[in-house]
Amino acid sequence: MSRIVRLKQTRRGLSLIEVMISLAIMAVLLTAVASSFMASTAVIDLNDTFFRASQAARVSMNQIMSTLRQCKTVQVDSHSLDVTTATDQRSYDYDSTNQILTLTMSDGMGGTLTQPLAHNVTNVTFSTDTKTVSMLITVAVGNNTITLSGSAMPRRSIAYN
Repeated sequence: MSRIVRLKQTRRGLSLIEVMISLAIMAVLLTAVASSFMASTAVIDLNDTFFRASQAARVSMNQIMSTLRQCKTVQVDSHSLDVTTATDQRSYDYDSTNQILTLTMSDGMGGTLTQPLAHNVTNVTFSTDTKTVSMLITVAVGNNTITLSGSAMPRRSIAYN
């Protein structure tokens, strides 16, 4: 009989205090995991936004440089560029208020079409030395900043000997 009593005493479960302490520890651990998950999600979103903005600026830079190489005439202002090609007139403008680089061109029906090329653009600078046109685009998202540069010479201005 004494063995039965000892078995019952040794098989006791957890006390209420032990259960409450373990629940409190689990709550602290789950809160830490959730906060680290939220922080990593925010960083991933910021990196994605920066990647998309910088990629749009790169594509815009390539498009503008390609257009410049094929243009007939070009007018350069510090924040805008007017290009006449064989088929149409294009205007690249920087809107510093909305931080957007835009393209305005004819829509083929007598009107104009304006479309954004790149967002999160903090600065665009066009310059020329009368032979080449240079361009700087600065993109910033959060603490991440990238400055892209490019230069092109219109092919029509090249003289062959």
